[in-house]
Amino acid sequence: MSKRHVLTKYYLATPLFLVIDLLLDQNYRVAIPWGADSLAYIYMILCFIVGGLILKNSSLLNVFTLIESSLNIFLLILSVYLSIFALAGRPEQSGAFRFGTQELIHFAVVGSMFLYSFYSNKLIKKGPIER
Repeated sequence: MSKRHVLTKYYLATPLFLVIDLLLDQNYRVAIPWGADSLAYIYMILCFIVGGLILKNSSLLNVFTLIESSLNIFLLILSVYLSIFALAGRPEQSGAFRFGTQELIHFAVVGSMFLYSFYSNKLIKKGPIER
């Protein structure tokens, strides 16, 4: 299976992630720290559109996946951090902290796409430049 094929399937599966979120209330694609579902939907739609526009150019798709996955992991870490920070300020609201199976699956999906696009990058595959 080619690199482009895996990344293409990932971005074409974005509507599936959206349907899972809408029907099952399980968001495995993006974590918005402020809990705004509309921002998560906009993010997923933009990923689907931009990912669809650059499917034919594997170098651009690889770079887009690296940037998008980095942003996605940052948002996930920020959402966990803000929950911990809110818990530290108000310990009586221990229900505010959220990190569980959904976040672990989210991290596994996004992290694996990040690693896949990183290690399938042409510059990484070539290794160090010899002089």
